[in-house]
Amino acid sequence: MSTFQIRILPFDRQIECRSNQTILRAILEQGCYLRYGCKNGGCGSCKVQLVEGAVEQSGSSLALSPSERSEGYALICTAMPLSDCTLDASAMELTEDEFASGDRTCAFLAEVEFKEALAPDIRRLYLRLVEPDSIKFTAGQFVNAKVPGSRQLRAYSMANPPSDRHHVELIVKLLPNGIFSSYLEFKLKVGDRLRLFGPLGRLKVRLSYRSILAIAGGSGMAPILSMLADLAEKGNARPVTFLFGARRGQDLYFQDRLESLRQSMPSLETIFALSDEQPQGWPGETGLVTDVLARRMPNLKNYDAYLCGPAGMIEAVIPLLIARGVRERNIYFDAFVPSGDQ
Repeated sequence: MSTFQIRILPFDRQIECRSNQTILRAILEQGCYLRYGCKNGGCGSCKVQLVEGAVEQSGSSLALSPSERSEGYALICTAMPLSDCTLDASAMELTEDEFASGDRTCAFLAEVEFKEALAPDIRRLYLRLVEPDSIKFTAGQFVNAKVPGSRQLRAYSMANPPSDRHHVELIVKLLPNGIFSSYLEFKLKVGDRLRLFGPLGRLKVRLSYRSILAIAGGSGMAPILSMLADLAEKGNARPVTFLFGARRGQDLYFQDRLESLRQSMPSLETIFALSDEQPQGWPGETGLVTDVLARRMPNLKNYDAYLCGPAGMIEAVIPLLIARGVRERNIYFDAFVPSGDQ
Protein backbone atom coordinates (compact mmCIF):
# COMPACT_ATOMS: atom_id res chain seq x y z
CA MET A 1 0.00 0.00 0.00
CA SER A 2 1.37 3.39 -1.04
CA THR A 3 1.00 6.77 0.64
CA PHE A 4 0.71 9.94 -1.41
CA GLN A 5 0.98 13.66 -0.71
CA ILE A 6 -2.17 15.72 -1.38
CA ARG A 7 -1.69 19.46 -1.68
CA ILE A 8 -4.86 21.53 -1.20
CA LEU A 9 -5.27 24.98 -2.72
CA PRO A 10 -5.89 27.83 -2.04
CA PHE A 11 -4.76 26.94 1.50
CA ASP A 12 -1.40 25.48 0.44
CA ARG A 13 -1.83 22.69 2.97
CA GLN A 14 -0.38 19.22 2.40
CA ILE A 15 -1.80 15.99 3.84
CA GLU A 16 -1.01 12.31 3.46
CA CYS A 17 -3.48 9.91 1.86
CA ARG A 18 -3.15 6.14 1.50
CA SER A 19 -3.86 4.55 -1.87
CA ASN A 20 -6.81 2.61 -0.41
CA GLN A 21 -8.31 5.67 1.27
CA THR A 22 -10.59 8.37 -0.14
CA ILE A 23 -9.12 11.84 -0.21
CA LEU A 24 -12.07 13.19 1.80
CA ARG A 25 -11.50 10.67 4.57
CA ALA A 26 -7.83 11.59 4.76
CA ILE A 27 -8.66 15.31 4.91
CA LEU A 28 -11.18 14.86 7.73
CA GLU A 29 -8.96 12.44 9.69
CA GLN A 30 -6.13 14.98 9.64
CA GLY A 31 -8.25 17.74 11.15
CA CYS A 32 -9.15 19.70 8.02
CA TYR A 33 -12.48 20.31 6.31
CA LEU A 34 -13.79 20.52 2.77
CA ARG A 35 -17.48 20.53 1.90
CA TYR A 36 -19.11 17.15 1.43
CA GLY A 37 -22.53 15.53 1.54
CA CYS A 38 -23.63 11.99 0.72
CA LYS A 39 -20.13 10.44 0.73
CA ASN A 40 -21.06 8.10 -2.14
CA GLY A 41 -20.48 10.26 -5.21
CA GLY A 42 -24.10 11.20 -5.73
CA CYS A 43 -24.59 14.81 -4.63
CA GLY A 44 -21.54 16.64 -6.00
CA SER A 45 -20.97 18.74 -2.87
CA CYS A 46 -17.30 17.71 -2.68
CA LYS A 47 -16.34 18.55 -6.27
CA VAL A 48 -12.84 20.04 -6.67
CA GLN A 49 -10.42 20.76 -9.51
CA LEU A 50 -7.63 18.21 -9.90
CA VAL A 51 -4.69 20.43 -10.88
CA GLU A 52 -1.96 17.79 -10.83
CA GLY A 53 -1.79 14.04 -10.35
CA ALA A 54 -4.18 11.16 -10.96
CA VAL A 55 -7.01 9.57 -8.98
CA GLU A 56 -9.25 6.54 -9.27
CA GLN A 57 -12.75 8.01 -9.44
CA SER A 58 -16.33 6.76 -9.16
CA GLY A 59 -19.61 8.62 -8.80
CA SER A 60 -22.82 9.57 -10.59
CA SER A 61 -22.56 11.06 -14.09
CA LEU A 62 -24.85 13.83 -12.81
CA ALA A 63 -22.62 14.69 -9.88
CA LEU A 64 -19.57 14.54 -12.16
CA SER A 65 -20.31 14.71 -15.87
CA PRO A 66 -17.98 13.22 -18.50
CA SER A 67 -16.99 16.74 -19.58
CA GLU A 68 -16.11 17.66 -16.00
CA ARG A 69 -14.01 14.51 -15.67
CA SER A 70 -12.17 15.45 -18.87
CA GLU A 71 -11.60 18.95 -17.47
CA GLY A 72 -9.97 17.47 -14.37
CA TYR A 73 -12.69 17.70 -11.74
CA ALA A 74 -12.96 15.06 -9.01
CA LEU A 75 -15.31 14.04 -6.20
CA ILE A 76 -13.08 13.66 -3.19
CA CYS A 77 -15.58 11.46 -1.33
CA THR A 78 -14.90 8.60 -3.75
CA ALA A 79 -11.56 9.58 -5.31
CA MET A 80 -8.50 7.57 -4.25
CA PRO A 81 -5.03 8.81 -5.21
CA LEU A 82 -2.89 7.05 -7.78
CA SER A 83 -0.06 9.56 -7.34
CA ASP A 84 0.80 12.75 -5.48
CA CYS A 85 -1.95 15.27 -6.24
CA THR A 86 -2.74 18.98 -6.11
CA LEU A 87 -6.40 19.95 -5.61
CA ASP A 88 -7.98 23.38 -5.97
CA ALA A 89 -10.99 23.82 -3.65
CA SER A 90 -11.42 27.56 -4.31
CA ALA A 91 -14.96 27.05 -5.65
CA MET A 92 -16.09 25.86 -2.21
CA GLU A 93 -15.54 29.42 -0.93
CA LEU A 94 -14.18 28.33 2.44
CA THR A 95 -12.14 30.63 4.65
CA GLU A 96 -8.80 29.57 6.08
CA ASP A 97 -10.46 29.18 9.50
CA GLU A 98 -13.24 27.00 8.10
CA PHE A 99 -10.75 24.78 6.33
CA ALA A 100 -8.59 24.42 9.44
CA SER A 101 -11.50 23.92 11.88
CA GLY A 102 -12.09 20.28 11.01
CA ASP A 103 -15.41 18.55 10.33
CA ARG A 104 -18.22 20.70 11.73
CA THR A 105 -21.03 18.31 10.83
CA CYS A 106 -23.16 17.74 13.93
CA ALA A 107 -24.20 14.34 15.28
CA PHE A 108 -27.77 13.95 16.50
CA LEU A 109 -29.60 11.30 18.48
CA ALA A 110 -33.21 11.05 17.29
CA GLU A 111 -36.21 9.03 18.46
CA VAL A 112 -38.88 7.59 16.17
CA GLU A 113 -42.22 9.32 16.81
CA PHE A 114 -44.02 7.49 14.01
CA LYS A 115 -43.59 5.88 10.63
CA GLU A 116 -46.20 5.34 7.95
CA ALA A 117 -46.67 4.01 4.44
CA LEU A 118 -47.29 6.79 1.92
CA ALA A 119 -47.23 4.53 -1.16
CA PRO A 120 -46.38 0.86 -1.79
CA ASP A 121 -42.64 1.59 -1.79
CA ILE A 122 -42.49 4.95 0.03
CA ARG A 123 -42.29 5.36 3.81
CA ARG A 124 -42.45 8.45 5.99
CA LEU A 125 -40.23 8.55 9.07
CA TYR A 126 -40.82 11.31 11.62
CA LEU A 127 -38.07 11.68 14.22
CA ARG A 128 -37.88 13.80 17.37
CA LEU A 129 -34.41 15.14 18.11
CA VAL A 130 -33.15 14.12 21.53
CA GLU A 131 -29.52 15.22 21.76
CA PRO A 132 -29.14 17.97 20.79
CA ASP A 133 -32.86 18.65 20.69
CA SER A 134 -32.89 21.03 17.71
CA ILE A 135 -31.29 21.46 14.30
CA LYS A 136 -30.65 24.55 12.19
CA PHE A 137 -30.80 23.83 8.48
CA THR A 138 -31.71 25.28 5.10
CA ALA A 139 -34.74 23.94 3.24
CA GLY A 140 -33.38 21.45 0.68
CA GLN A 141 -30.60 19.99 2.82
CA PHE A 142 -30.25 16.37 3.94
CA VAL A 143 -28.90 14.26 6.78
CA ASN A 144 -26.93 11.04 6.83
CA ALA A 145 -28.66 8.33 8.85
CA LYS A 146 -26.53 5.61 10.46
CA VAL A 147 -27.78 2.13 9.78
CA PRO A 148 -28.12 0.43 13.21
CA GLY A 149 -25.71 -2.44 13.66
CA SER A 150 -23.40 -1.30 10.89
CA ARG A 151 -21.03 1.51 9.98
CA GLN A 152 -23.04 2.41 6.88
CA LEU A 153 -24.58 5.85 6.37
CA ARG A 154 -27.48 6.67 4.06
CA ALA A 155 -28.44 10.15 2.88
CA TYR A 156 -32.04 11.37 3.10
CA SER A 157 -33.42 14.84 2.47
CA MET A 158 -35.49 16.52 5.16
CA ALA A 159 -39.15 17.08 4.26
CA ASN A 160 -40.01 19.32 7.22
CA PRO A 161 -39.42 23.09 6.97
CA PRO A 162 -36.55 24.70 8.92
CA SER A 163 -39.12 26.21 11.32
CA ASP A 164 -39.71 22.69 12.68
CA ARG A 165 -36.34 22.64 14.40
CA HIS A 166 -37.05 19.84 16.86
CA HIS A 167 -37.84 17.15 14.29
CA VAL A 168 -36.41 15.51 11.20
CA GLU A 169 -38.90 14.16 8.68
CA LEU A 170 -37.59 11.70 6.11
CA ILE A 171 -39.20 10.13 3.05
CA VAL A 172 -37.59 6.79 2.26
CA LYS A 173 -37.95 4.71 -0.88
CA LEU A 174 -37.89 0.99 -0.14
CA LEU A 175 -35.28 -0.79 -2.23
CA PRO A 176 -34.97 -4.59 -2.61
CA ASN A 177 -32.56 -5.79 0.08
CA GLY A 178 -31.76 -2.17 0.95
CA ILE A 179 -29.76 -2.09 4.15
CA PHE A 180 -31.53 0.95 5.63
CA SER A 181 -34.94 0.57 4.01
CA SER A 182 -35.14 -3.10 5.10
CA TYR A 183 -34.31 -2.10 8.66
CA LEU A 184 -36.94 0.63 8.52
CA GLU A 185 -39.59 -1.71 7.13
CA PHE A 186 -39.07 -4.75 9.33
CA LYS A 187 -37.25 -3.75 12.52
CA LEU A 188 -37.52 -0.05 13.35
CA LYS A 189 -40.25 0.71 15.91
CA VAL A 190 -41.74 3.80 17.54
CA GLY A 191 -39.43 4.76 20.41
CA ASP A 192 -36.29 3.37 18.77
CA ARG A 193 -33.37 5.75 18.29
CA LEU A 194 -31.20 6.58 15.30
CA ARG A 195 -27.95 8.48 14.82
CA LEU A 196 -28.09 11.32 12.29
CA PHE A 197 -25.31 13.51 10.92
CA GLY A 198 -25.81 16.86 9.24
CA PRO A 199 -27.16 19.07 7.95
CA LEU A 200 -25.49 18.54 4.59
CA GLY A 201 -25.93 19.56 0.97
CA ARG A 202 -26.14 22.87 -0.89
CA LEU A 203 -29.56 22.56 -2.50
CA LYS A 204 -31.66 25.59 -1.56
CA VAL A 205 -33.98 28.16 -3.10
CA ARG A 206 -31.87 30.95 -4.57
CA LEU A 207 -32.91 34.57 -4.19
CA SER A 208 -34.11 35.65 -7.62
CA TYR A 209 -36.78 37.56 -9.53
CA ARG A 210 -37.38 34.48 -11.70
CA SER A 211 -40.31 32.09 -11.45
CA ILE A 212 -39.71 28.70 -9.83
CA LEU A 213 -40.22 25.31 -11.45
CA ALA A 214 -39.81 22.31 -9.15
CA ILE A 215 -39.92 18.74 -10.47
CA ALA A 216 -39.78 15.57 -8.39
CA GLY A 217 -40.38 11.86 -8.56
CA GLY A 218 -40.53 9.15 -5.88
CA SER A 219 -38.97 10.15 -2.57
CA GLY A 220 -37.58 13.25 -4.31
CA MET A 221 -40.62 15.13 -3.05
CA ALA A 222 -38.93 15.50 0.36
CA PRO A 223 -36.62 18.50 -0.24
CA ILE A 224 -39.23 20.16 -2.47
CA LEU A 225 -41.80 19.93 0.35
CA SER A 226 -39.36 21.56 2.74
CA MET A 227 -38.62 24.36 0.28
CA LEU A 228 -42.30 24.96 -0.54
CA ALA A 229 -43.31 25.08 3.12
CA ASP A 230 -40.48 27.47 3.88
CA LEU A 231 -41.51 29.72 0.97
CA ALA A 232 -45.13 29.69 2.15
CA GLU A 233 -44.15 30.62 5.71
CA LYS A 234 -42.11 33.54 4.39
CA GLY A 235 -45.02 34.89 2.30
CA ASN A 236 -43.50 34.07 -1.08
CA ALA A 237 -45.15 35.80 -4.05
CA ARG A 238 -42.93 34.40 -6.85
CA PRO A 239 -44.85 32.10 -9.20
CA VAL A 240 -44.08 28.48 -8.30
CA THR A 241 -44.99 25.39 -10.34
CA PHE A 242 -44.48 21.96 -8.78
CA LEU A 243 -44.67 18.93 -11.07
CA PHE A 244 -44.67 15.49 -9.46
CA GLY A 245 -44.38 12.40 -11.63
CA ALA A 246 -45.43 8.88 -10.62
CA ARG A 247 -46.26 5.63 -12.37
CA ARG A 248 -49.68 4.82 -10.91
CA GLY A 249 -52.33 6.48 -8.80
CA GLN A 250 -51.24 4.49 -5.74
CA ASP A 251 -47.76 6.01 -6.06
CA LEU A 252 -49.07 9.53 -5.39
CA TYR A 253 -48.88 10.86 -1.86
CA PHE A 254 -49.18 14.07 0.17
CA GLN A 255 -51.74 15.56 -2.23
CA ASP A 256 -53.70 16.99 0.73
CA ARG A 257 -50.53 18.46 2.20
CA LEU A 258 -49.67 20.10 -1.09
CA GLU A 259 -53.21 21.44 -1.41
CA SER A 260 -52.83 23.01 2.04
CA LEU A 261 -49.61 24.66 0.89
CA ARG A 262 -51.37 25.91 -2.23
CA GLN A 263 -54.09 27.48 -0.09
CA SER A 264 -51.49 29.31 2.00
CA MET A 265 -49.37 30.27 -1.03
CA PRO A 266 -51.67 31.26 -3.93
CA SER A 267 -48.69 31.63 -6.28
CA LEU A 268 -48.20 27.83 -6.13
CA GLU A 269 -49.52 25.56 -8.90
CA THR A 270 -49.30 21.79 -8.42
CA ILE A 271 -49.35 19.30 -11.30
CA PHE A 272 -49.52 15.52 -10.87
CA ALA A 273 -48.66 13.19 -13.74
CA LEU A 274 -49.11 9.41 -14.05
CA SER A 275 -47.05 7.60 -16.67
CA ASP A 276 -48.36 4.01 -16.53
CA GLU A 277 -51.79 3.57 -14.94
CA GLN A 278 -54.50 6.19 -14.56
CA PRO A 279 -57.54 5.61 -12.32
CA GLN A 280 -60.90 6.02 -13.99
CA GLY A 281 -61.72 9.70 -14.24
CA TRP A 282 -58.14 10.75 -13.50
CA PRO A 283 -58.13 14.59 -13.61
CA GLY A 284 -54.38 15.06 -13.75
CA GLU A 285 -51.74 14.77 -16.46
CA THR A 286 -50.58 11.59 -18.18
CA GLY A 287 -47.15 10.56 -19.39
CA LEU A 288 -43.62 11.18 -18.21
CA VAL A 289 -42.69 14.55 -16.69
CA THR A 290 -40.89 15.37 -19.94
CA ASP A 291 -44.15 14.82 -21.84
CA VAL A 292 -46.03 17.12 -19.45
CA LEU A 293 -43.37 19.82 -19.72
CA ALA A 294 -43.48 19.65 -23.50
CA ARG A 295 -47.26 20.10 -23.51
CA ARG A 296 -47.76 22.64 -20.76
CA MET A 297 -44.63 24.75 -20.52
CA PRO A 298 -43.13 25.44 -23.96
CA ASN A 299 -41.40 28.66 -22.80
CA LEU A 300 -39.33 28.54 -19.63
CA LYS A 301 -37.31 31.72 -19.98
CA ASN A 302 -36.82 33.52 -16.67
CA TYR A 303 -37.26 30.35 -14.63
CA ASP A 304 -35.16 28.73 -11.95
CA ALA A 305 -35.53 24.93 -11.92
CA TYR A 306 -35.16 22.59 -8.94
CA LEU A 307 -35.06 18.85 -9.66
CA CYS A 308 -35.13 16.03 -7.12
CA GLY A 309 -35.53 12.33 -7.68
CA PRO A 310 -34.15 9.43 -9.73
CA ALA A 311 -31.05 10.20 -11.77
CA GLY A 312 -32.73 8.99 -14.97
CA MET A 313 -35.54 11.50 -14.59
CA ILE A 314 -33.13 14.35 -13.99
CA GLU A 315 -30.94 13.37 -16.95
CA ALA A 316 -34.02 13.40 -19.20
CA VAL A 317 -35.39 16.70 -17.90
CA ILE A 318 -32.27 18.91 -17.98
CA PRO A 319 -31.87 19.06 -21.81
CA LEU A 320 -35.57 19.85 -22.19
CA LEU A 321 -35.35 22.70 -19.68
CA ILE A 322 -32.35 24.18 -21.48
CA ALA A 323 -34.08 23.85 -24.86
CA ARG A 324 -37.07 25.76 -23.48
CA GLY A 325 -35.04 28.64 -22.14
CA VAL A 326 -33.79 27.80 -18.63
CA ARG A 327 -30.17 28.81 -18.26
CA GLU A 328 -28.00 25.87 -17.28
CA ARG A 329 -26.62 27.79 -14.31
CA ASN A 330 -30.19 28.24 -13.02
CA ILE A 331 -30.86 24.49 -12.84
CA TYR A 332 -30.30 23.00 -9.39
CA PHE A 333 -30.76 19.32 -8.65
CA ASP A 334 -30.35 16.54 -6.13
CA ALA A 335 -30.11 13.17 -7.84
CA PHE A 336 -31.16 10.28 -5.64
CA VAL A 337 -28.50 7.71 -6.49
CA PRO A 338 -28.70 4.35 -4.65
CA SER A 339 -25.54 3.66 -2.67
CA GLY A 340 -24.51 0.07 -3.15
CA ASP A 341 -26.64 -1.98 -0.75
CA GLN A 342 -28.88 0.96 0.06
